[in-house]
Amino acid sequence: MNKPIVLVIHGMGTHEPGKLKTDITEGLNEAANNFGLDDFDISEKVEFFQFNYSSFLDEVRQRDADHASSVADHLAKLKGYGLGETIVTKLTEFFAGFDEDEMLYTHWMDVVYYGLMFWGEKIRVDFSHKINDVMVEANRGNRHVHIIAHSLGSAVVHDTLAKLFRKDVDVTSAVPGLDIAKFRIQSLWTVANVSRLLNLLNDIADPNKSIVNATDDGCCENLFNVRNLFDPFTWVKQYNRDEGNYRLLEVDTVRHWNTHDVREYMATPPVSAYFFNYVLGLELSQEQWDSGVARHAETTVKKSVDDLKVAFEDLRDLPDSEDRIKALEQMFTTAKAFMDRMKSITEGADSEQ
Repeated sequence: MNKPIVLVIHGMGTHEPGKLKTDITEGLNEAANNFGLDDFDISEKVEFFQFNYSSFLDEVRQRDADHASSVADHLAKLKGYGLGETIVTKLTEFFAGFDEDEMLYTHWMDVVYYGLMFWGEKIRVDFSHKINDVMVEANRGNRHVHIIAHSLGSAVVHDTLAKLFRKDVDVTSAVPGLDIAKFRIQSLWTVANVSRLLNLLNDIADPNKSIVNATDDGCCENLFNVRNLFDPFTWVKQYNRDEGNYRLLEVDTVRHWNTHDVREYMATPPVSAYFFNYVLGLELSQEQWDSGVARHAETTVKKSVDDLKVAFEDLRDLPDSEDRIKALEQMFTTAKAFMDRMKSITEGADSEQ
């Protein structure tokens, strides 16, 4: 039998080529080991393809940063180069009150570059070539295509597919497209989905109404929306399009302060079990499931879900803003406060063990 194709797209920040595949592989293999699946290696059961736009954004970001000493200064340098004066002024005032943090710096500049500047279109064009080649190859070999998109990658995938997939595509047209009657994505896994926030910035297609869905009129057979109850990046403009073959997989385990980490997501029992089932056709026994849940729980922070909810209750209660600048500020402020608080909780839990 031909191996399924799994196309993976990373999120915000710097990602070395191949790193995302490694993170996903390690997470799924850890889960398989917890389930008691002997001699299991996901890389032997699927063929991975990766789309990396990090190298491009790193180069752009570094070039601009060479002329800036802070986030606020960096933003000011972009005025007139695809970023409007009003937006720059508001964001500069906001960022001026924060200490610099390398992780948040790269994350937020990536959001600005993709969501508010013309660099986003370049990334979408590049990804459209990638997905087109993958879909053609899959059709030729009668293989299924599955996509895992993490964080900002969920917006890249959504925005590109919303433009690329259409009904009754004219193959002679100069405008590229994939006809949903001939090409279907077997499963789309959006992990820590931020597509609604980015739609607020670039207004390409509303994720709640676009062709990127798992109904008969959509481009996917199955859509899995994965989020952690304690991932602050999923709290602003939360995505939940419950129609067709859609399933929300919400996990609540915490093993590390970075609850946004894709490896952590893929290692959780619910996510890995559904992935093994829908991608590999592998169904776990009750005994295997119980083993996986128990062994994963052994490595989690020794705090109850209710205690963690209380610890972050004030940060999670966010209004659904339609103002793009306020939404960006909301996301940044919440993520920074969460990161500081979660580090304190996890470090304290570690010292108690």
